Amino acid sequence: LQTPAPHSRQSVLLLPSGVAMAIQIHQSPPALLKEEGEAVQLVCSHQQSDFRVMLWYQQAPGRAALKLVGYGYVQFGADAVEEVFRGDFSLAGELGGDKDKNASLLIKNLRAPEHTATYFCAASKPHEAFFGKGTKLSVLEAGINITAPTRVKVLSPSEKECSSGKKTLVCVASGFYPDHVSVSWMINGGAVSKGVATDSAATRKGTSYRITSRLTVFSEEWTSNNKFHCLVGLDDPLSSGSRRPDCQC
Repeated sequence: LQTPAPHSRQSVLLLPSGVAMAIQIHQSPPALLKEEGEAVQLVCSHQQSDFRVMLWYQQAPGRAALKLVGYGYVQFGADAVEEVFRGDFSLAGELGGDKDKNASLLIKNLRAPEHTATYFCAASKPHEAFFGKGTKLSVLEAGINITAPTRVKVLSPSEKECSSGKKTLVCVASGFYPDHVSVSWMINGGAVSKGVATDSAATRKGTSYRITSRLTVFSEEWTSNNKFHCLVGLDDPLSSGSRRPDCQC
């Protein structure tokens, strides 16, 4: 993984899924909801003294690539922020010496949807970088209220799977805003994670969002004795849908 050399001015596109995480990057908070016009501060730190470069990246909703916001080497200079982000974005922190390193990203005068994104912090030394888990920032649009999912439906396995050894249930949640949503599955009240595949990002339609999650189970589990439950929520409150097997295919 190549990172910008100190004092170079260039945007770097990276895929976070391809980055190893051998050192611990502490990034907080994991998610934020803010109104337009407000300011926000994102914080990042690590304890690796020889990683003296710290960078911040912006990942737009639904995009895999990251766009460099800015970085500092030993210190954050006046030109730490990339030109396209200057004005509303600023960087500060402590990168020198042998002590812990920290970097804060401050965004003022938040605007939707321009500043709605996931922001990643990274620590680097020549030719390698390690990323934090990211902060998902949603800037609420004027005139749209925060809304929990208005509809959650669990669909039975398709007829094509009748002769298959596995069955796939589909959970469709819609009508929520913003897209800060979590999806989980339960069987008979017990949480399950194996066999779950959820859309990486919700899709927008009008002023609300929609997301789909799939649960694949062995055919032996698809019986009338089991109840399958899909929970979807903007943290609180939760909306849910459920399904009992209504066929023995």
